[in-house]
Amino acid sequence: MASLLNSQNKNYLLLVVLFIPMLTGCSLGEKKEPADTDRDLVKRADMSELALLMRRMEKLTAQWKEATEKGNYTDIELPDWLEKIHTAEATDPSEITEIYHPMATAWLESVRQFKDAPAAEKPKTFNTLVSNCITCHQHYCQGPIPRIKKLYVEPSTDVSNR
Repeated sequence: MASLLNSQNKNYLLLVVLFIPMLTGCSLGEKKEPADTDRDLVKRADMSELALLMRRMEKLTAQWKEATEKGNYTDIELPDWLEKIHTAEATDPSEITEIYHPMATAWLESVRQFKDAPAAEKPKTFNTLVSNCITCHQHYCQGPIPRIKKLYVEPSTDVSNR
């Protein structure tokens, strides 16, 4: 037994004893980050209910854009949570003025029109709902407008395959 604990083996044993806890300690302390696609949907402490709702709406609208560009309209759904646009608490509740709710209603109506439109009209009705987003954001919170503009689709001249 004494021959196993010679100087070289003692050094090796010491290294193993010191480094194993360090290696496992590093991996135990890691926090799981949300997937990149959901990172913007994680509620921060300073984010209002309406701000979080708007981020969800942006993600949903991006999915509709992709479906519109592909001409695949079978999966277009209108989740119930869209109606919360009228009740979600804003970061600054005093900014919800008398024109906010009519604009929100107009946006919801444009979403329904997009869903119900014939395939040939989908790109046009989709762009109308994007325009309604921009119109509202011109009055309340202009920051997201450049991102919203990226949601427009190019109207197709040949919609026979849609």
